[in-house]
Amino acid sequence: MSVCIQYSRPASAQNEGEVFGFDVAVTNFLRAYFRHSAAPQFLCRPTDIPSFDHFKQMAEVEGIDVDKRCIGLDPRHPEKNLQSVSCLFRPDPLTIDLIWRRQQMLGRGYATCGLVHTMSGERIAQAVGDLCLAPSDGTDALICPSAAIRDAVRSLWEINCDYLNHRFGGKFSCPVQTPVIPLGIDSEKFARLATPENRAAQRQALDVAEDEIVILFVGRLSFATKAHPLPMFMAAERAARQTGRKVRLILFGYFKPKDMEPFFRNFAADIGKTVKIEFVMNDDPRFPDGLWAAADIFTSLSDNVQESFGLTPIEAMACGLPSVITDWDGYREGVRNGSEGFLVPVMTPPPAAGMDIARLYYNEANYGIALAGTAQSTSVDIEWCAKSYAVLISNDELRRTFGANGKVRARDVFDWRHIIRAYDALWKSLAEQRAAHPPAKTLPDHWQAMHPAFPNPWQMFKSFPTTHLAPTDILRVELDGEEIDMLLSHGINYFVPGLLLSQEQLLELIAVIRRAGAARIQDILAAFPANGHDVLWRCFGWMLKHGICSVERPAAS
Repeated sequence: MSVCIQYSRPASAQNEGEVFGFDVAVTNFLRAYFRHSAAPQFLCRPTDIPSFDHFKQMAEVEGIDVDKRCIGLDPRHPEKNLQSVSCLFRPDPLTIDLIWRRQQMLGRGYATCGLVHTMSGERIAQAVGDLCLAPSDGTDALICPSAAIRDAVRSLWEINCDYLNHRFGGKFSCPVQTPVIPLGIDSEKFARLATPENRAAQRQALDVAEDEIVILFVGRLSFATKAHPLPMFMAAERAARQTGRKVRLILFGYFKPKDMEPFFRNFAADIGKTVKIEFVMNDDPRFPDGLWAAADIFTSLSDNVQESFGLTPIEAMACGLPSVITDWDGYREGVRNGSEGFLVPVMTPPPAAGMDIARLYYNEANYGIALAGTAQSTSVDIEWCAKSYAVLISNDELRRTFGANGKVRARDVFDWRHIIRAYDALWKSLAEQRAAHPPAKTLPDHWQAMHPAFPNPWQMFKSFPTTHLAPTDILRVELDGEEIDMLLSHGINYFVPGLLLSQEQLLELIAVIRRAGAARIQDILAAFPANGHDVLWRCFGWMLKHGICSVERPAAS
């Protein structure tokens, strides 16, 4: 089995601006892949040279001998260097191009595998939906980080196929596999952050009393694209009143966009009468490793469809923290209710009531408004959440038990060493399925395109010229050798050499025609293998374009 990774360095590696969550996820995955994969070599099909350099830099950080084990494949020649690849992986859902390029391979070609991180937004919906139209089959896969995202992918395919089947008839369904493999973490790294020494230092820096309970939220601070703070604020306030304990709710993260800040701070001031609500920015130099050690309880009440899996609950488990999180998408697949924490019920209107949100998104093309509009009517059970906070605030032993359970689960289920093994096993399975898969006829015979957007130009524009060359046409050489050499000495006359014979071969072809005096095209073609005829036709056109030859069309008999 030979797995190759299609790689483009992330935007955050190209500038010093904002680091995007997607970029971090891809980088963490690749570094874990280098660290834990059993692959003897790491094949990379980079989009450019800097991307391959970045790929090797990450490998080198993980102790890989890049000169011996990292191999870059030139993306300009897929029909040559992908012939020996059994599975081609791209760490995003944009695998449609890989599937189309597979049509250039001899035999069955490679299996393709992608990874979807989130299913919200029109660009993702377009990319995933287009897999219904690609020449895909059951040996292709799109990895989903949670069962909820898998269900969202399949739901989108059903929507696409409903339209296609209604429009054209038939019973088409997308054949691509949707295996569920969660995101991973370095569990030992997070366990090292939550030491008693770090706890003492962080709580002292925040002036947290010995008997004070700290509830910690970690992440982006946006009520439109992450989580509305109302249930968290109100539930923490109620729990503080009910228990009579000192409770501090700390939100550790960043405001995105920045104008979210006054909304959060003003609302917190109105709600937090008993509970102390505090905001700590994630670039605070006092806390380079976060505030995991200072906390007693982790919370994240996501209500946003942009969420897909949720790494922070897994990171919290690795730090030994009990959690109170929403029973939402992939969150529920990390923390188990009553074992590592509590899951708070979430409710939305019936599915059919969302068409106006889709209409608003389509007409206004505003992703943020669509997310906010969806979240606006998504409710989190505040009373349930308050009771969950109160139980954990009041029960030191339960917090310790949930925290210990979480550390074990993070280590045994979500550590990268398990996740990378699951990837290796999937890729091996896809490669084996591909090798055993009967060659499928996914494209029409003699189809005049490489892709619907890349048709044969001479087929598409066949009505443009006055006429076309024909096998019965006769060619004669009109220029002498010196004149032809002069033409070839100018780059303007030989500017896409890959579509023609080499200059030496062109001169030999011209010499053949010259010796014949007048050569019929079909007679020239007969002397060459059929798979070389297309380049000869292009050479005949090139010779006519530059006046090297003239053409005579026999009179119709």
